[in-house]
Amino acid sequence: MHGRFNLLGYIVVGLVFIFGACSKKESKTEKTSVSKDGVAGESKDKPASTLDSVPEDPEERYKVTYVRSAQAFARNDLEGALKYLDLADQAKPNQANNANLRGAIYTRQRDWVKAEAAFRESLRLQPDMPMAQFNLGEVLFLNNKYGEARERFQTFLNSQPRNDLGLYKIYLCDLLGGNGAKANAFLNQLQPDPNSPLYYFCRAAEAFAKGDNAAGMEFVGSAYRIYPPDSNSTFADSLVEKGYLKGEQAKPIPEENKKVKTEELKVILPGVKK
Repeated sequence: MHGRFNLLGYIVVGLVFIFGACSKKESKTEKTSVSKDGVAGESKDKPASTLDSVPEDPEERYKVTYVRSAQAFARNDLEGALKYLDLADQAKPNQANNANLRGAIYTRQRDWVKAEAAFRESLRLQPDMPMAQFNLGEVLFLNNKYGEARERFQTFLNSQPRNDLGLYKIYLCDLLGGNGAKANAFLNQLQPDPNSPLYYFCRAAEAFAKGDNAAGMEFVGSAYRIYPPDSNSTFADSLVEKGYLKGEQAKPIPEENKKVKTEELKVILPGVKK
């Protein structure tokens, strides 16, 4: 019925472009710095001590430091991510991607004021960035600003038609924001899809919101029996944040798992533009 949250290809293309461009021009330096600086996650040396290991050219320096910031973010080294991102800003200021990633870091730190400001700055610099629209919607959603969040998710969905995660977020905003008529209308036309757990998590959210925890857990359990863990965790995170799921009932939320997670990269890291 609906497509999966299928942005992985878009992000992978962006990251491959960055790595490819960097590796050709600084292969000798980067071979050393990857091991020394822990780009693959082995260590967390301070970015300030690695300035001599990145290219002099501002564009190449930007690409290298942005990637290192993203890598640090993915392994939950948030201080390292911010330091590398500062270097990226110095090399190439006023980049929407930088502001978007900065907002993601602040979101992970649960600094909502800074996160919202960063995502709004990203959209000021690039109003058509879908990921910044989604991420701003997420910050608003986590702070129970369901009307504003719904507007952002709808804007995201306009650029990603029939995107299941966008549809799910809009449904949750209607359900939790008191717009029962719209929530019920959407739910009544929804059918199970072999490619997506959208139906089961919407039904679970409805049950949890009504206080029927047993039914909610039954729908969640069905989803985890049918669909891959990564697909489910993308949807389950919202239920965790709202207190409907906790502990062993759901996959670990990002703060509890330092491994790179594909659903995080889908949402957070768009490709770098020249």
